[in-house]
Amino acid sequence: MNQIRASKRLPLRLTLAAAVAATALLTAGSPARAMVGEQYEPGTSPVTTTSYSVMSPEALAAAVKADRDYVTGMRAHHAGALSMSQEYLADANASNPALKELAQAIVHKQQFEIGLLDEVARNLDRPARVVNLGFARFAIQSGATEGLGQRDRFMKYPVPGPLAAVFSGNAPVTECDVQFAKAMTTHHQGALDMARAYQADRNGRNTFLGLLNVDIVTDQTQEIALMRRVIAAYPGNADAVQVPASMVHGMEGMSHAGHGSPATQVSTANAHAGHGAAPAGQAAAAAGHGIAPVPQAQGGHAHHGH
Repeated sequence: MNQIRASKRLPLRLTLAAAVAATALLTAGSPARAMVGEQYEPGTSPVTTTSYSVMSPEALAAAVKADRDYVTGMRAHHAGALSMSQEYLADANASNPALKELAQAIVHKQQFEIGLLDEVARNLDRPARVVNLGFARFAIQSGATEGLGQRDRFMKYPVPGPLAAVFSGNAPVTECDVQFAKAMTTHHQGALDMARAYQADRNGRNTFLGLLNVDIVTDQTQEIALMRRVIAAYPGNADAVQVPASMVHGMEGMSHAGHGSPATQVSTANAHAGHGAAPAGQAAAAAGHGIAPVPQAQGGHAHHGH
C-alpha cells in the first residue's frame, strides 16, 4: 500500500521539481528591465501577480534579512527625498525651473516606490513554504507583488533631461538652488550605493528588488547629472555655498555602508569644497561604482561621472 501511495505521489514530485527548475531558469535568464516603469493602459484590467524567491531552506533567514534591511533603509531614504523636495518647492528662494520640475518628479515617483517597498515588506511577512522532494528541499518565499503600476494607474513623471539646466530660461541659479542640488546629490549617491550594495550581496535574492534597483540607478544617475549642470550655472562661487547637515534627510541608516552620519557627510563635503577635491572615502566609494563624488563645481566647470 505504501508503495502504491508513493508511486502516485511521484508525478506530483516531478511536477514540483520541474516548476522549481523552470522558476530558477526564468529568473536567471530574464533580461534586466525596470519594474517601476510600468505604464497605465486605459481600458485594460490590472493583473497583479506574486513574485517568489526560491532558495535552500538554510539560506532563507539570511535572504529575508537582506531584503528587510534593504526595504527598511531604502524606504526611509525615499521618505527623506520626499521631505527634501517638498521643502525646496515651498522655499520662496527656490528659483531654477529645472530643479523645481525635478523636485516634483521625485515626489511623484518616490511616493510610488515607497508603496512598492511597503508591498515587499508585506510579502516578506508571509511565511515561506518548504517543498520537500525527497532528493532535494526548497524554500519558496513570497517576495513582492508585480503589476502595481497598472493597478494604481501609475505613470512616471518625466524627469528633466541633462540639458534642462541649459534651457531653463533667464531664471538665475540662486544659493538656495545650489544648496538643494548639492544636498540631493549627496542623498542620491546614498541611494545608488545602497542599491548596488544589495546587488552585490549574495543574500540579496529578491529579483523584484533587483529590477527596482535598475530604475533607481538609471533615474538617479540622470538626476545627478542635471543637478551638476545647475550647480555649474551658478554665477558665484559654488564651492563657497555651504549645505547645512539638516538639509539631508533619511540617511541615518546609511552609516553601515561606510558613509557616516548625514552631518559627517555634509560637513566633510563642505570642508573640501574650496579645494575642488572630494573626501578620500567618498572618492574611493565612487570609484568602486563608477560614479563621481559630490559635485565640486567652480565657475563654469563641472565634472560629470556619466
